[in-house]
Amino acid sequence: MKKNRLYAALLTVLFLIPVLTALGEPAFSISLDENTVLRGMDRSWSQGYTAGDSRGRWNLIVPVRVEGEAESVTAELKMQNPSISPFKSQDMTVEAVEEEEHVWGIRFGLSMLAEPKNGDYPCEIHITARNRAGQEQELDILQTVRVRNGTELLEKSRIDVTGVEADLHVGENGEVKLTLSNPCKATELENIELKMSEAEGHILPRDAETLQAGNLAPGESLAATYPVTVLAKATVVPHILKIELTWTAAGQENTYTCNHTVAIHQTIRLEQGGVKMASSVYAGDSVTLSVPLMNMGRANVVNVLATVSMPGITDRQSALVGTIQPGETKQAQIILTPGKGTEGDFTGTLTVECTDEDGNPASFELPLSLNVEKPVTKETEQEAGGQKEKKEKTSPLTIALGGACGVLLILLLLQGVILRRKIHRLEEDKL
Repeated sequence: MKKNRLYAALLTVLFLIPVLTALGEPAFSISLDENTVLRGMDRSWSQGYTAGDSRGRWNLIVPVRVEGEAESVTAELKMQNPSISPFKSQDMTVEAVEEEEHVWGIRFGLSMLAEPKNGDYPCEIHITARNRAGQEQELDILQTVRVRNGTELLEKSRIDVTGVEADLHVGENGEVKLTLSNPCKATELENIELKMSEAEGHILPRDAETLQAGNLAPGESLAATYPVTVLAKATVVPHILKIELTWTAAGQENTYTCNHTVAIHQTIRLEQGGVKMASSVYAGDSVTLSVPLMNMGRANVVNVLATVSMPGITDRQSALVGTIQPGETKQAQIILTPGKGTEGDFTGTLTVECTDEDGNPASFELPLSLNVEKPVTKETEQEAGGQKEKKEKTSPLTIALGGACGVLLILLLLQGVILRRKIHRLEEDKL
């Protein structure tokens, strides 16, 4: 029993020894050491170290950090396009040396052609590290071989402009989007600057006149956005946009100009403030419908027409409002007059139509409702008829009173004649 326990303990120890050994060692890895400056380097990679060209040889130092026990580190320079390589035919594989603890120095010294052409030749450095256990770690670093001391260019640099799109509206800020591509095989486009202009002056740069677009490696593309402002006086017709590009390639300045047609749209923003109209009216009377119309856009809204359709009262009745300027409010008024024989609840619509200054239409509708009540004129006639009947009933009494007054007047006249005769006789007696 004791022997079995001893055997188990020994087996456990034998199993744990390689595990503990592995745990004590750092993980096997490889990476570019951008901060180390090795012999022959004037600065680190992070500070902008570049390859040198001296006496027909291209020299590059690559410091790599290898964690764990490495037995060997090798590197190979692979040209992206071997048919236009600036190097002579040669072996481009080198063996690295551990120059500092865990830092291996990869040193390329490649022979160049007698008369290489100026250009930017893309390549890749493929690095492989191996340890004693036969494990491998790989690292790829993209690199560009820049040649500037040649007598001629490898190719003429150029730039492609595609995918020009514009979202432009009258009186508003907008953007012009486009794609810039470098179709060159081995020429990098550096410090690309973009400008845009329009002959009529209706489309203007919103921020800086020049947009810094950056660099383009061979075969690369980038999306650029150019902010613009469209003036309120701009017309809704196709506009020709002039695009100007400048850049540096292989130490030389280059320019390119092209034209693209863009469209300008006008946003009609005609808002209404609600219909104002009495909810009921007597048949035969008139009711006024009014609605305030506000131009919330940046351009004139023209030919504004308000039309009411209310079956049973009117099939179509319109009022021309005319032109409403930006920020202006005008009232649309329509007078409705139900017929004398009309009665009940009626519904309809108010339609407002308009266009922009280039004839593009817009419209909206509002619901309407109106209650037409029975007129009160019949009740007034009945009351007047009753008063007339009363007058007709009291007319005989009036006649009798008139007759009595007439008789009394005659008696007074006769009494006056008698009195005059008596007075006349008294005067005669005195004589």
